[in-house]
Amino acid sequence: MTNHILEVKQLIKKYNKFSAVKGISFNLAKGETLAILGPNGAGKSTTLKMIYATTPITSGQVLINGIDVAQNARRSKWEIGVVMQEDLLDTTLSVLDNMVAHAILFDIPFKLARKRGIELLNFVGLSNYWNKQVYSLSGGMRRRLVLARALVNNPKLIILDEPTTGLDIQSRHVFWAKLNELKLQGVSILLTSHYVDEIETLADSVLMIDHGTIIASGKVNTLASELGYSNLETAYLSLTKFDEEAKNIEQTRS
Repeated sequence: MTNHILEVKQLIKKYNKFSAVKGISFNLAKGETLAILGPNGAGKSTTLKMIYATTPITSGQVLINGIDVAQNARRSKWEIGVVMQEDLLDTTLSVLDNMVAHAILFDIPFKLARKRGIELLNFVGLSNYWNKQVYSLSGGMRRRLVLARALVNNPKLIILDEPTTGLDIQSRHVFWAKLNELKLQGVSILLTSHYVDEIETLADSVLMIDHGTIIASGKVNTLASELGYSNLETAYLSLTKFDEEAKNIEQTRS
């Protein structure tokens, strides 16, 4: 039996003649956290959407806990929880009702869904807000609610697409703390992020991608030195040719 919760094999996504993802392969071990780092348009979100079956795979294969996503998308979704960039919360419902409504999608009986919803709201620090309307929550609280909702089916893998974008520093640290608690419980985490400090805080391993391809991969605490750089941020900026882009911008201004 494989020790990988997620296996991605030669994943390709094409939109007509444009290739957004160009043969990406990687694995995520059970109980570990893998971060995908890359600039806008690198293919990060497209890769995640193929993994959680909201965008068709052009070619390649994704296995979640041994389940082929292309062949059994519904079954694969029972293994995962997803925190997308858009929270898709129902603002006409209360905080707890959002939890219950999501749980019912997984055929969880109402009483159990309500019990589990309250437990998870306690976990993310929203125990005093379960009867509030969603529109009354701050941005940080909404992100924590989305995380709680993603856990309602007891997933083995959590997928997060730039989960703390737009949050203030305090809210980011609260969110990070909850993710690290989940990791200690044995939950596997796959996330994309623009923030190197977020990746250094949360991830065991990192993939750097640009223009739909993997340009570097390895352990977060050793990858930079292996590539001959002083730190991860410097490695990322160099490998994505940020220095060349900055020079071009400066030349255009002058």
